[in-house]
Order: sequence, then C-alpha cells, then structure tokens
Amino acid sequence: MSRTRTGRLTAALLLTAVLALGAVALSACGSGDDTASPSASPSSGPITVTDDSGAEVTLEQAATRIVSMAPANTEIAYAIGAGDKMVAGTSYDDYPEEATSLPKIGDFANPSVEKIASYQPDLVLAAGGIQDKLRRRLEELGVKVYVVDPTAYDGAIATIENVGKLAGADAGAAKVTDEMTAAQMEVQASVGDLEKATTFLEIYNKPLMTAGSGTFIDDMIMIAGGENIGAEAGSGFPNFSTEVLVQKDPTVYIADSGSMSEPGDIEKRAGFSELTAVKDGRVYVIDDNLIARPGPRLAEGLKKLAEMIHPEASADQ
Repeated sequence: MSRTRTGRLTAALLLTAVLALGAVALSACGSGDDTASPSASPSSGPITVTDDSGAEVTLEQAATRIVSMAPANTEIAYAIGAGDKMVAGTSYDDYPEEATSLPKIGDFANPSVEKIASYQPDLVLAAGGIQDKLRRRLEELGVKVYVVDPTAYDGAIATIENVGKLAGADAGAAKVTDEMTAAQMEVQASVGDLEKATTFLEIYNKPLMTAGSGTFIDDMIMIAGGENIGAEAGSGFPNFSTEVLVQKDPTVYIADSGSMSEPGDIEKRAGFSELTAVKDGRVYVIDDNLIARPGPRLAEGLKKLAEMIHPEASADQ
C-alpha cells in the first residue's frame, strides 16, 4: 500500500505544526507490558532493520539511551515498554503523561543537534521531511537514527515492530501491533460489504488542506470504507480549493482538531451549505492526534473514522 510522499513545502510545514501540537488519548494504546506476548523475546545484537526512508539501521545491541525527535515516536517508545530508555524528547511531547517530564531537545521543526548529542544516545527516533537534514548531521556524529515516516497503516505497524527490535522491547511492540491489527480487521469486517462513501478530511482550514495520496491518513480512510476525495489533489498534504470541494460534493466531511487546527463552525463557512455532507448532518470533528501521529493511537483513530464514515455499521454491531 505504500506510495512515495512528495507533499508541497508549505503544506508540509503546516502539517508539521498539526502533527506536533495536537492532543488527546488512546485508552487502548498499550501499557508497554512486556509480558503481553510470551512468544516474543528481546532482541539481541547485532540488530538490523530498514526504516521508513529505506535506510538500513544496525545496532550492535538493543538501545539503552533513546532520544525522540517527534511526539509520535515518543508515544511509540512508551507504548512498547521502552519509556525507561528515553533520555530526551521534544517540547511538543504531551503523551503519555510521563513524557512531559523528559528533558527537551527543542521543538519538532528545530531540535538542537548539540543537545541531542549531549545525551549520548545510542538511538535517535526521527521523522521524515523537514528532519532529513538533521538525520545526516546526527549520523556524521556517529549517532544511529531510525526514521519513522510510514505512508500506510500497515507501515505504522511495521515501524513499531522495528522500534521494538531496536529497543529490545519485542514483546511490548507485539502487544501494540496486535491491537492495531485487530482494530484493522474489526473495521474491515464491519464496512467491507458497504459502498464506499465519498469523504473529505480537513487537515487545516486556512488555507484548506487535506490528506492526499501516499499518506497513512488516505490509507486509513480507505480501510474505514471511504473514498478519499483529497487523493485526487495529489500526494502528500495538498491545498484544496473550496470550489473543487463543492464540485466533488463529499457525503462525509471530517475535520481534525488540535492546538494548531480548530475548525470552528464548519457548516457556516461560505459555500459549505451546498455540501451534501452539511445538508445530511454528516460533518464530524476528530482529535488530530488519533489520525495525525503515526503511532499506537491510530487504532482508535481508525475505529472513529469508520464510525463517522459508516455509522450504520456501528449501529448494527
């Protein structure tokens, strides 16, 4: 399902803020209990995995000092039971609660390479896009970097498995990924026989921005039984005109909401009264971090998308 992401620079920078500053929780994101999967045992070195940039990452032994350069990565580490190995994170890390007390390396867009190096990490969990250059600088200092940048729901599952291997937390990672896979199977079973509902997902409203093709959000919409109108605008996270939106006329309109994205009264926006989604009362707001951070809480986000796109399926259960 993976496809290359080539989003526009402006949209990518806006998305960075949304990804970094959103809020809320996944009650089923996993506690990091390493006893959850008896068949999985901690990795022993050398450990080699391939990250989401396609680069091979090798550690001689499981990491014991981890720095995260993105809130989603921090969530992954804590969810799989590697929170005690975290030595620093970003100023945007807000979940779980323990992560807020981590020493800070800066924000998502401008973390300090010098601060990161000062914590002597044996593994740095980075994001893609604007952090690419930072990765190269860290590797020049001899720091091992794993990039978390999946383009599909299954890709998020695979990267959590890989981080589990690198952190020696295979069992905790297996518990989390099992829950994510179970959520996917549950959703697919509930909407599989239903007609795809044309869906628009708003990432940001000024300017209007959506999730295009080659993104895990696009993939989640499809899994949840939707036909993503945003995919027609191109890959990544493109801007989307109101005129085209009215022309495409989605039957479902979903807007994310967080610290940097507050959709307000969508129904009262100029021109929106013409949308079928507005006329039929099919306008929804979702907490952005359930669909914007590629980590364990995507499982809850996927279920919520399915409930919004096909409420009739939920009513039948």
